[in-house]
Amino acid sequence: MTEIRGLEAWMDALAEQELPTLDAVVREICELSENEKCRAEDLTKIILRDADLTSKVLRIANSVHYNPSFAPIKTVSRAIVHLGFDNLRNITLATTLIDNFLKGKPKALLIQSLARSFHAAVQAKAMVPFLDGDKKEQIFIAALLRNISELALISTGRKVVEDFIEARDKQPQTEHSLAVEYLGVNTSLLSRYLIKDWALGDLLSEACENHVHSSAAARAVNLGNEISTYIQRGIKSPEMQRLCQQTATLCKIPFEEAKKQVLRMADEASVIAKIYGVDVLISALPDPHQIEEKETRAEKPDYLFQQQLNQIHKAMLAGDDLPKVTQLSLAALHEGADIPRLAILIVDHKSKMLDVRYVAGKGTHLWRQQIKISLETLRKGELLHELLRTQQPFHFRVDSARNDVGALQAMAANGDIFLAPLQLNKRLMAIAYADAESGKLSARQFEEFQLIANQLNLMMRLSAAH
Repeated sequence: MTEIRGLEAWMDALAEQELPTLDAVVREICELSENEKCRAEDLTKIILRDADLTSKVLRIANSVHYNPSFAPIKTVSRAIVHLGFDNLRNITLATTLIDNFLKGKPKALLIQSLARSFHAAVQAKAMVPFLDGDKKEQIFIAALLRNISELALISTGRKVVEDFIEARDKQPQTEHSLAVEYLGVNTSLLSRYLIKDWALGDLLSEACENHVHSSAAARAVNLGNEISTYIQRGIKSPEMQRLCQQTATLCKIPFEEAKKQVLRMADEASVIAKIYGVDVLISALPDPHQIEEKETRAEKPDYLFQQQLNQIHKAMLAGDDLPKVTQLSLAALHEGADIPRLAILIVDHKSKMLDVRYVAGKGTHLWRQQIKISLETLRKGELLHELLRTQQPFHFRVDSARNDVGALQAMAANGDIFLAPLQLNKRLMAIAYADAESGKLSARQFEEFQLIANQLNLMMRLSAAH
């Protein structure tokens, strides 16, 4: 295989190869995002051309994350009305781009790079509500495509690309010099040419220029990209402290609030990957528990659970969405009530499956990717079967022989377990799960677990009513 070096040589190589990034749908959606006069009908036509894409978009639109009212969305036009044009465009682009790259058996390097881009988009989008100016609606797309040159290079299958990325990951701050050494071209320069050649949008071009006086939107794109690059070093690392401070400055929020937002979005990326049906990305996305573990924790006050419960109430009164309240709820139980491991399992009534969506605690990050429980195979007498029968919170004690763990063996718990139904109009929507990993949970912890379950039930009713 002949060596490729320099801008012109790489541009020619990428032009000759049929890359997923050149998918017509991706380019059409990018053009829509740049056209202020575009109509919802244009997006509808793009989606409806592909039956598989239509099915995926509607499935995502009907998820609890995007549809907290739980009103069925059966058409693309209804999805646009319910979710808004920007949300549905972002879902369509991300679904198309990721699916195209993951066709066949993608290398671990491609999954890692794609996960990083996905995480960057989630981080950048979280900054949108705090920003002024135009192009805010394009931030998710621009952040998702910020590393499009890297994805394109990996898709060539060239070993020199893999060698470059391996060296870059060890020293990301020297990316430009390493790119010149391995590829003969600065990756930022290659990105700018690809973005122009593929007409991927002005905001993305501006972000790649990375000027000191860039717009707030471009800074959000680059900030999301940097966070996704350095977050594995831990929230206490000098790089992440700097990026949290930049997030605080850009969003005009306190430093501690910015840090919490970054951590919450690190977990959110895995939640959304699950909703999109790309579980393969989860193992390459950050594990919030490991990121926080690197932080030296101060001694916990006795009233921490009450503090966090107050935060949940404030979030509900402020009109924050169900995903944020759910994350705050699990944090309250994990940190404030000292419950080692927790999860929210969503009930998929169509497939009769329980799907792990939200988690907290050591070793829970990959539950989303690894655990699926069929409701149709539950045995009479096992824990989940009893919960479904009684529809009441349940405390399973490890020293009790009254019930067997059954399908919950997948959680690998060797201690006490809490279960509680999360319902809307008497219909089971999800199950709250907690365990001691090994050992026992107290009666007080069970009371706090039930209190949080009641808060989530209330939040679902409020979301549906709204």
